[in-house]
Amino acid sequence: MDDLVKPSSVLADAQRRAQERMEKIEREEEERTRERREGRKQGKLSRSLVETIGACTPKQLRRVIEVARQNLRNYRKAPELCQVRVYGKLLASGAHRNKFYTLELRSCGKENCRKCPHGPYVFAYQRDGHFYRPKSQPNFSRLPKPVRDLFDPIRARLRRDDRASSVAD
Repeated sequence: MDDLVKPSSVLADAQRRAQERMEKIEREEEERTRERREGRKQGKLSRSLVETIGACTPKQLRRVIEVARQNLRNYRKAPELCQVRVYGKLLASGAHRNKFYTLELRSCGKENCRKCPHGPYVFAYQRDGHFYRPKSQPNFSRLPKPVRDLFDPIRARLRRDDRASSVAD
């Protein structure tokens, strides 16, 4: 009968070992994730992708090459408006080379903010695999000239409207 009841020290030891094992698994997963992300920056292929390509037939390999070339062609093009997610009010948009630029007014999300929406902000969306990452352009003068020419009249009108509303207050 005494064998069925384990001392608390044995249970505590088992719990500690289980906790250590879980922590080790989490560390290994974080390490794999870090290596995978670092490999992306260097252009390395994942082991599973290399193994999958190695298992392909010659006909499938030709198709892989065709798909890869198509993806490279698409990477050189700017994404379209329907492919990006705009979080604010879109004022204007335009493409230049492989980037898609938007001029947006965005809300800060604060309850008592009287100046919302803020902006206008310029965001550049660029293809990155299947993702289109917005990269804020902090300095308007660093934008390409065609994009500046497109956005300048809108920014000037917004500044005029902002000045008129501040004078009325």
